[in-house]
Amino acid sequence: MSLSVLFVLGWLLVACAGPSARLRAGLGSTRPVVKIGLVAPFEGLHRHLGYDVLYAVKLAVRERNAAGGVGGYMVELVALDDGNDASQARWQARKMIVDSDVMGVIGHFSDEAALVAVDEYYRAGLALITQVAADAVTERGYSEVFRLYARNDLLGAKAARYVVEELGMSRLAVLRGSHDLADAFLQTAEQLGATIVLDADTDLTFHVSRFAPAELVFFSGGAVEGAEVIAQARRAGIEVTFMGGSGLDSPQLEQIGGEAVGGVFYITAAPRIKAGDFVAAYQDLTGRSPGPQAIVAYDAARVLLEALAKAIESQGRPARSAVVTELGALQNYPGLTGPITFDDKGDLAAPKTYIYRF
Repeated sequence: MSLSVLFVLGWLLVACAGPSARLRAGLGSTRPVVKIGLVAPFEGLHRHLGYDVLYAVKLAVRERNAAGGVGGYMVELVALDDGNDASQARWQARKMIVDSDVMGVIGHFSDEAALVAVDEYYRAGLALITQVAADAVTERGYSEVFRLYARNDLLGAKAARYVVEELGMSRLAVLRGSHDLADAFLQTAEQLGATIVLDADTDLTFHVSRFAPAELVFFSGGAVEGAEVIAQARRAGIEVTFMGGSGLDSPQLEQIGGEAVGGVFYITAAPRIKAGDFVAAYQDLTGRSPGPQAIVAYDAARVLLEALAKAIESQGRPARSAVVTELGALQNYPGLTGPITFDDKGDLAAPKTYIYRF
């Protein structure tokens, strides 16, 4: 009886373990399976972002499988929710790590979540491709971490040049959310001859009354707090121009700020693509147009799948270390966001940036 119980328990464990485990046990499909991971916010305030990128990655996996997979393996997507929360990000990273079939991960989508997760991927030798802008994500020198996005120091400097040289504004206020983005904006603006009339990073709405001397307020935080500050300024009759980083590129800015956010500028590394094969395929899958982060996530998935295919070709089997090597060696991969090459820190070698206005 004891042997029978053990046999049943063992069969159940194999049945729950996924296609590749069933294949190794001789119980399933004749095609081997390899996995890639996605960690994003699927519940809570940022769920819209999670589902935007989920369908983009699903589309990339579907297209690759339809073309025969990677090196004779079919690809399976594992998606986990971290709510853009740092503590959850660490646990979800560890779940990805313990699944030996996962060869690389796309995520996390907030600076705080990415910064706690990168240590986990580094220790496990598992590749991570992230879309966050915080400079510190790649400053630790982890060969496993790649960024498919522009850094905050680049975004801040380009934003300042646009404000001073293109908009012709010279009296500026800075409200801090992300310090590296604010620092880059402030330093470049001063080098170009602008005057900083306010530099604040606590109780941001308290400073609304001090905007009057400024021609433009640069806010380096997220959409929720940004919308509250902008709406309060407009209610106070302050018509100063606002600009921010990619944190403002969110439906929440308009949902919370309403008409007050009309005319707000933001700089981002995520383009808005309105037409083309990807957009048509995404619309067929979801019934709606892709958001900018979905476009970057689609590129991230294709880059990861390409590296995985090359790793299998070189090693004869999937191997995490080989995926990391192939990502580092990638040269001018044709992405929707432009040619993709990573530098020796794992940063995108020649990121494009875009400035939009609501």
